[in-house]
Amino acid sequence: MKRALLPVLGFLLVSTAAGQAPDAARARQAYERANKLFEQNQLPQSMAALDEALAADPKNVPALTLKAKIAIGSNRLDIAGQCLERAVAADPSSWYARFLFGFWYYLRDDWSRALAELSAARKLNPQYARSPLYLGMTYERLGDLQKAVAFSEEAVRLEEASGKPDSNSLLVYSRLLHQAGRLADCTKVLDKAVQLYPTSRDVHYEIGRLLLKKGDAKGAAKAGEEALRLAAEDVTDLQIRYLLVRAYEAAGEDDLAAKQAAAIRAAEAKAGK
Repeated sequence: MKRALLPVLGFLLVSTAAGQAPDAARARQAYERANKLFEQNQLPQSMAALDEALAADPKNVPALTLKAKIAIGSNRLDIAGQCLERAVAADPSSWYARFLFGFWYYLRDDWSRALAELSAARKLNPQYARSPLYLGMTYERLGDLQKAVAFSEEAVRLEEASGKPDSNSLLVYSRLLHQAGRLADCTKVLDKAVQLYPTSRDVHYEIGRLLLKKGDAKGAAKAGEEALRLAAEDVTDLQIRYLLVRAYEAAGEDDLAAKQAAAIRAAEAKAGK
């Protein structure tokens, strides 16, 4: 899920103890410059500064994790993996390096190693909500829905305790509750999500899915139309239109269902050209 990935790449890097190096001061200065460039989205310049930092101190964990983060965002998982392996070897107690390594394994569908690294990150920093969130998503991939729900609930609880829950965390949690058949709990989570993020297309789409599951076809159609009107997020127009076809058919609105089906065919034909 793209949305599931964006909050990870946007977090500011947290300082982590690095081993002594011949020129630790130069490495630190280069890293600080790289981090400022990263915040300004000047990624090539940031990478150049990181290379300078790592030339001065090959075991500088903040530089290694920031370089890995940029590489993941650029779909260079090979570079990211090399950096994270070095970071964890240099400082196994770095919760952030362990989290990123677990996230990297998650992206590579290596579920057992993802669980190991994410569990280590969670143990090292129990307050960091992203670790249980991705643990939940990993258990979902492994078919353990009970653990998936429990860890996603933990992530949302941690975010609520620190301020405002992230929309993606709420959506993951609600989707897992939906899968588990806990529709009343799913309703509560989505009610909260739409209060916090009223213009989120993905939230309205999930509300539509839930209402259709509960037998409220007209409500599902209304939520789907609202989602279609809102700015693009992870959920595509086609996904929403498929929902609308089912909702309008269930509501007996055959003309409106046919209109959405025609729009789907036109979009698929255009994409096939």
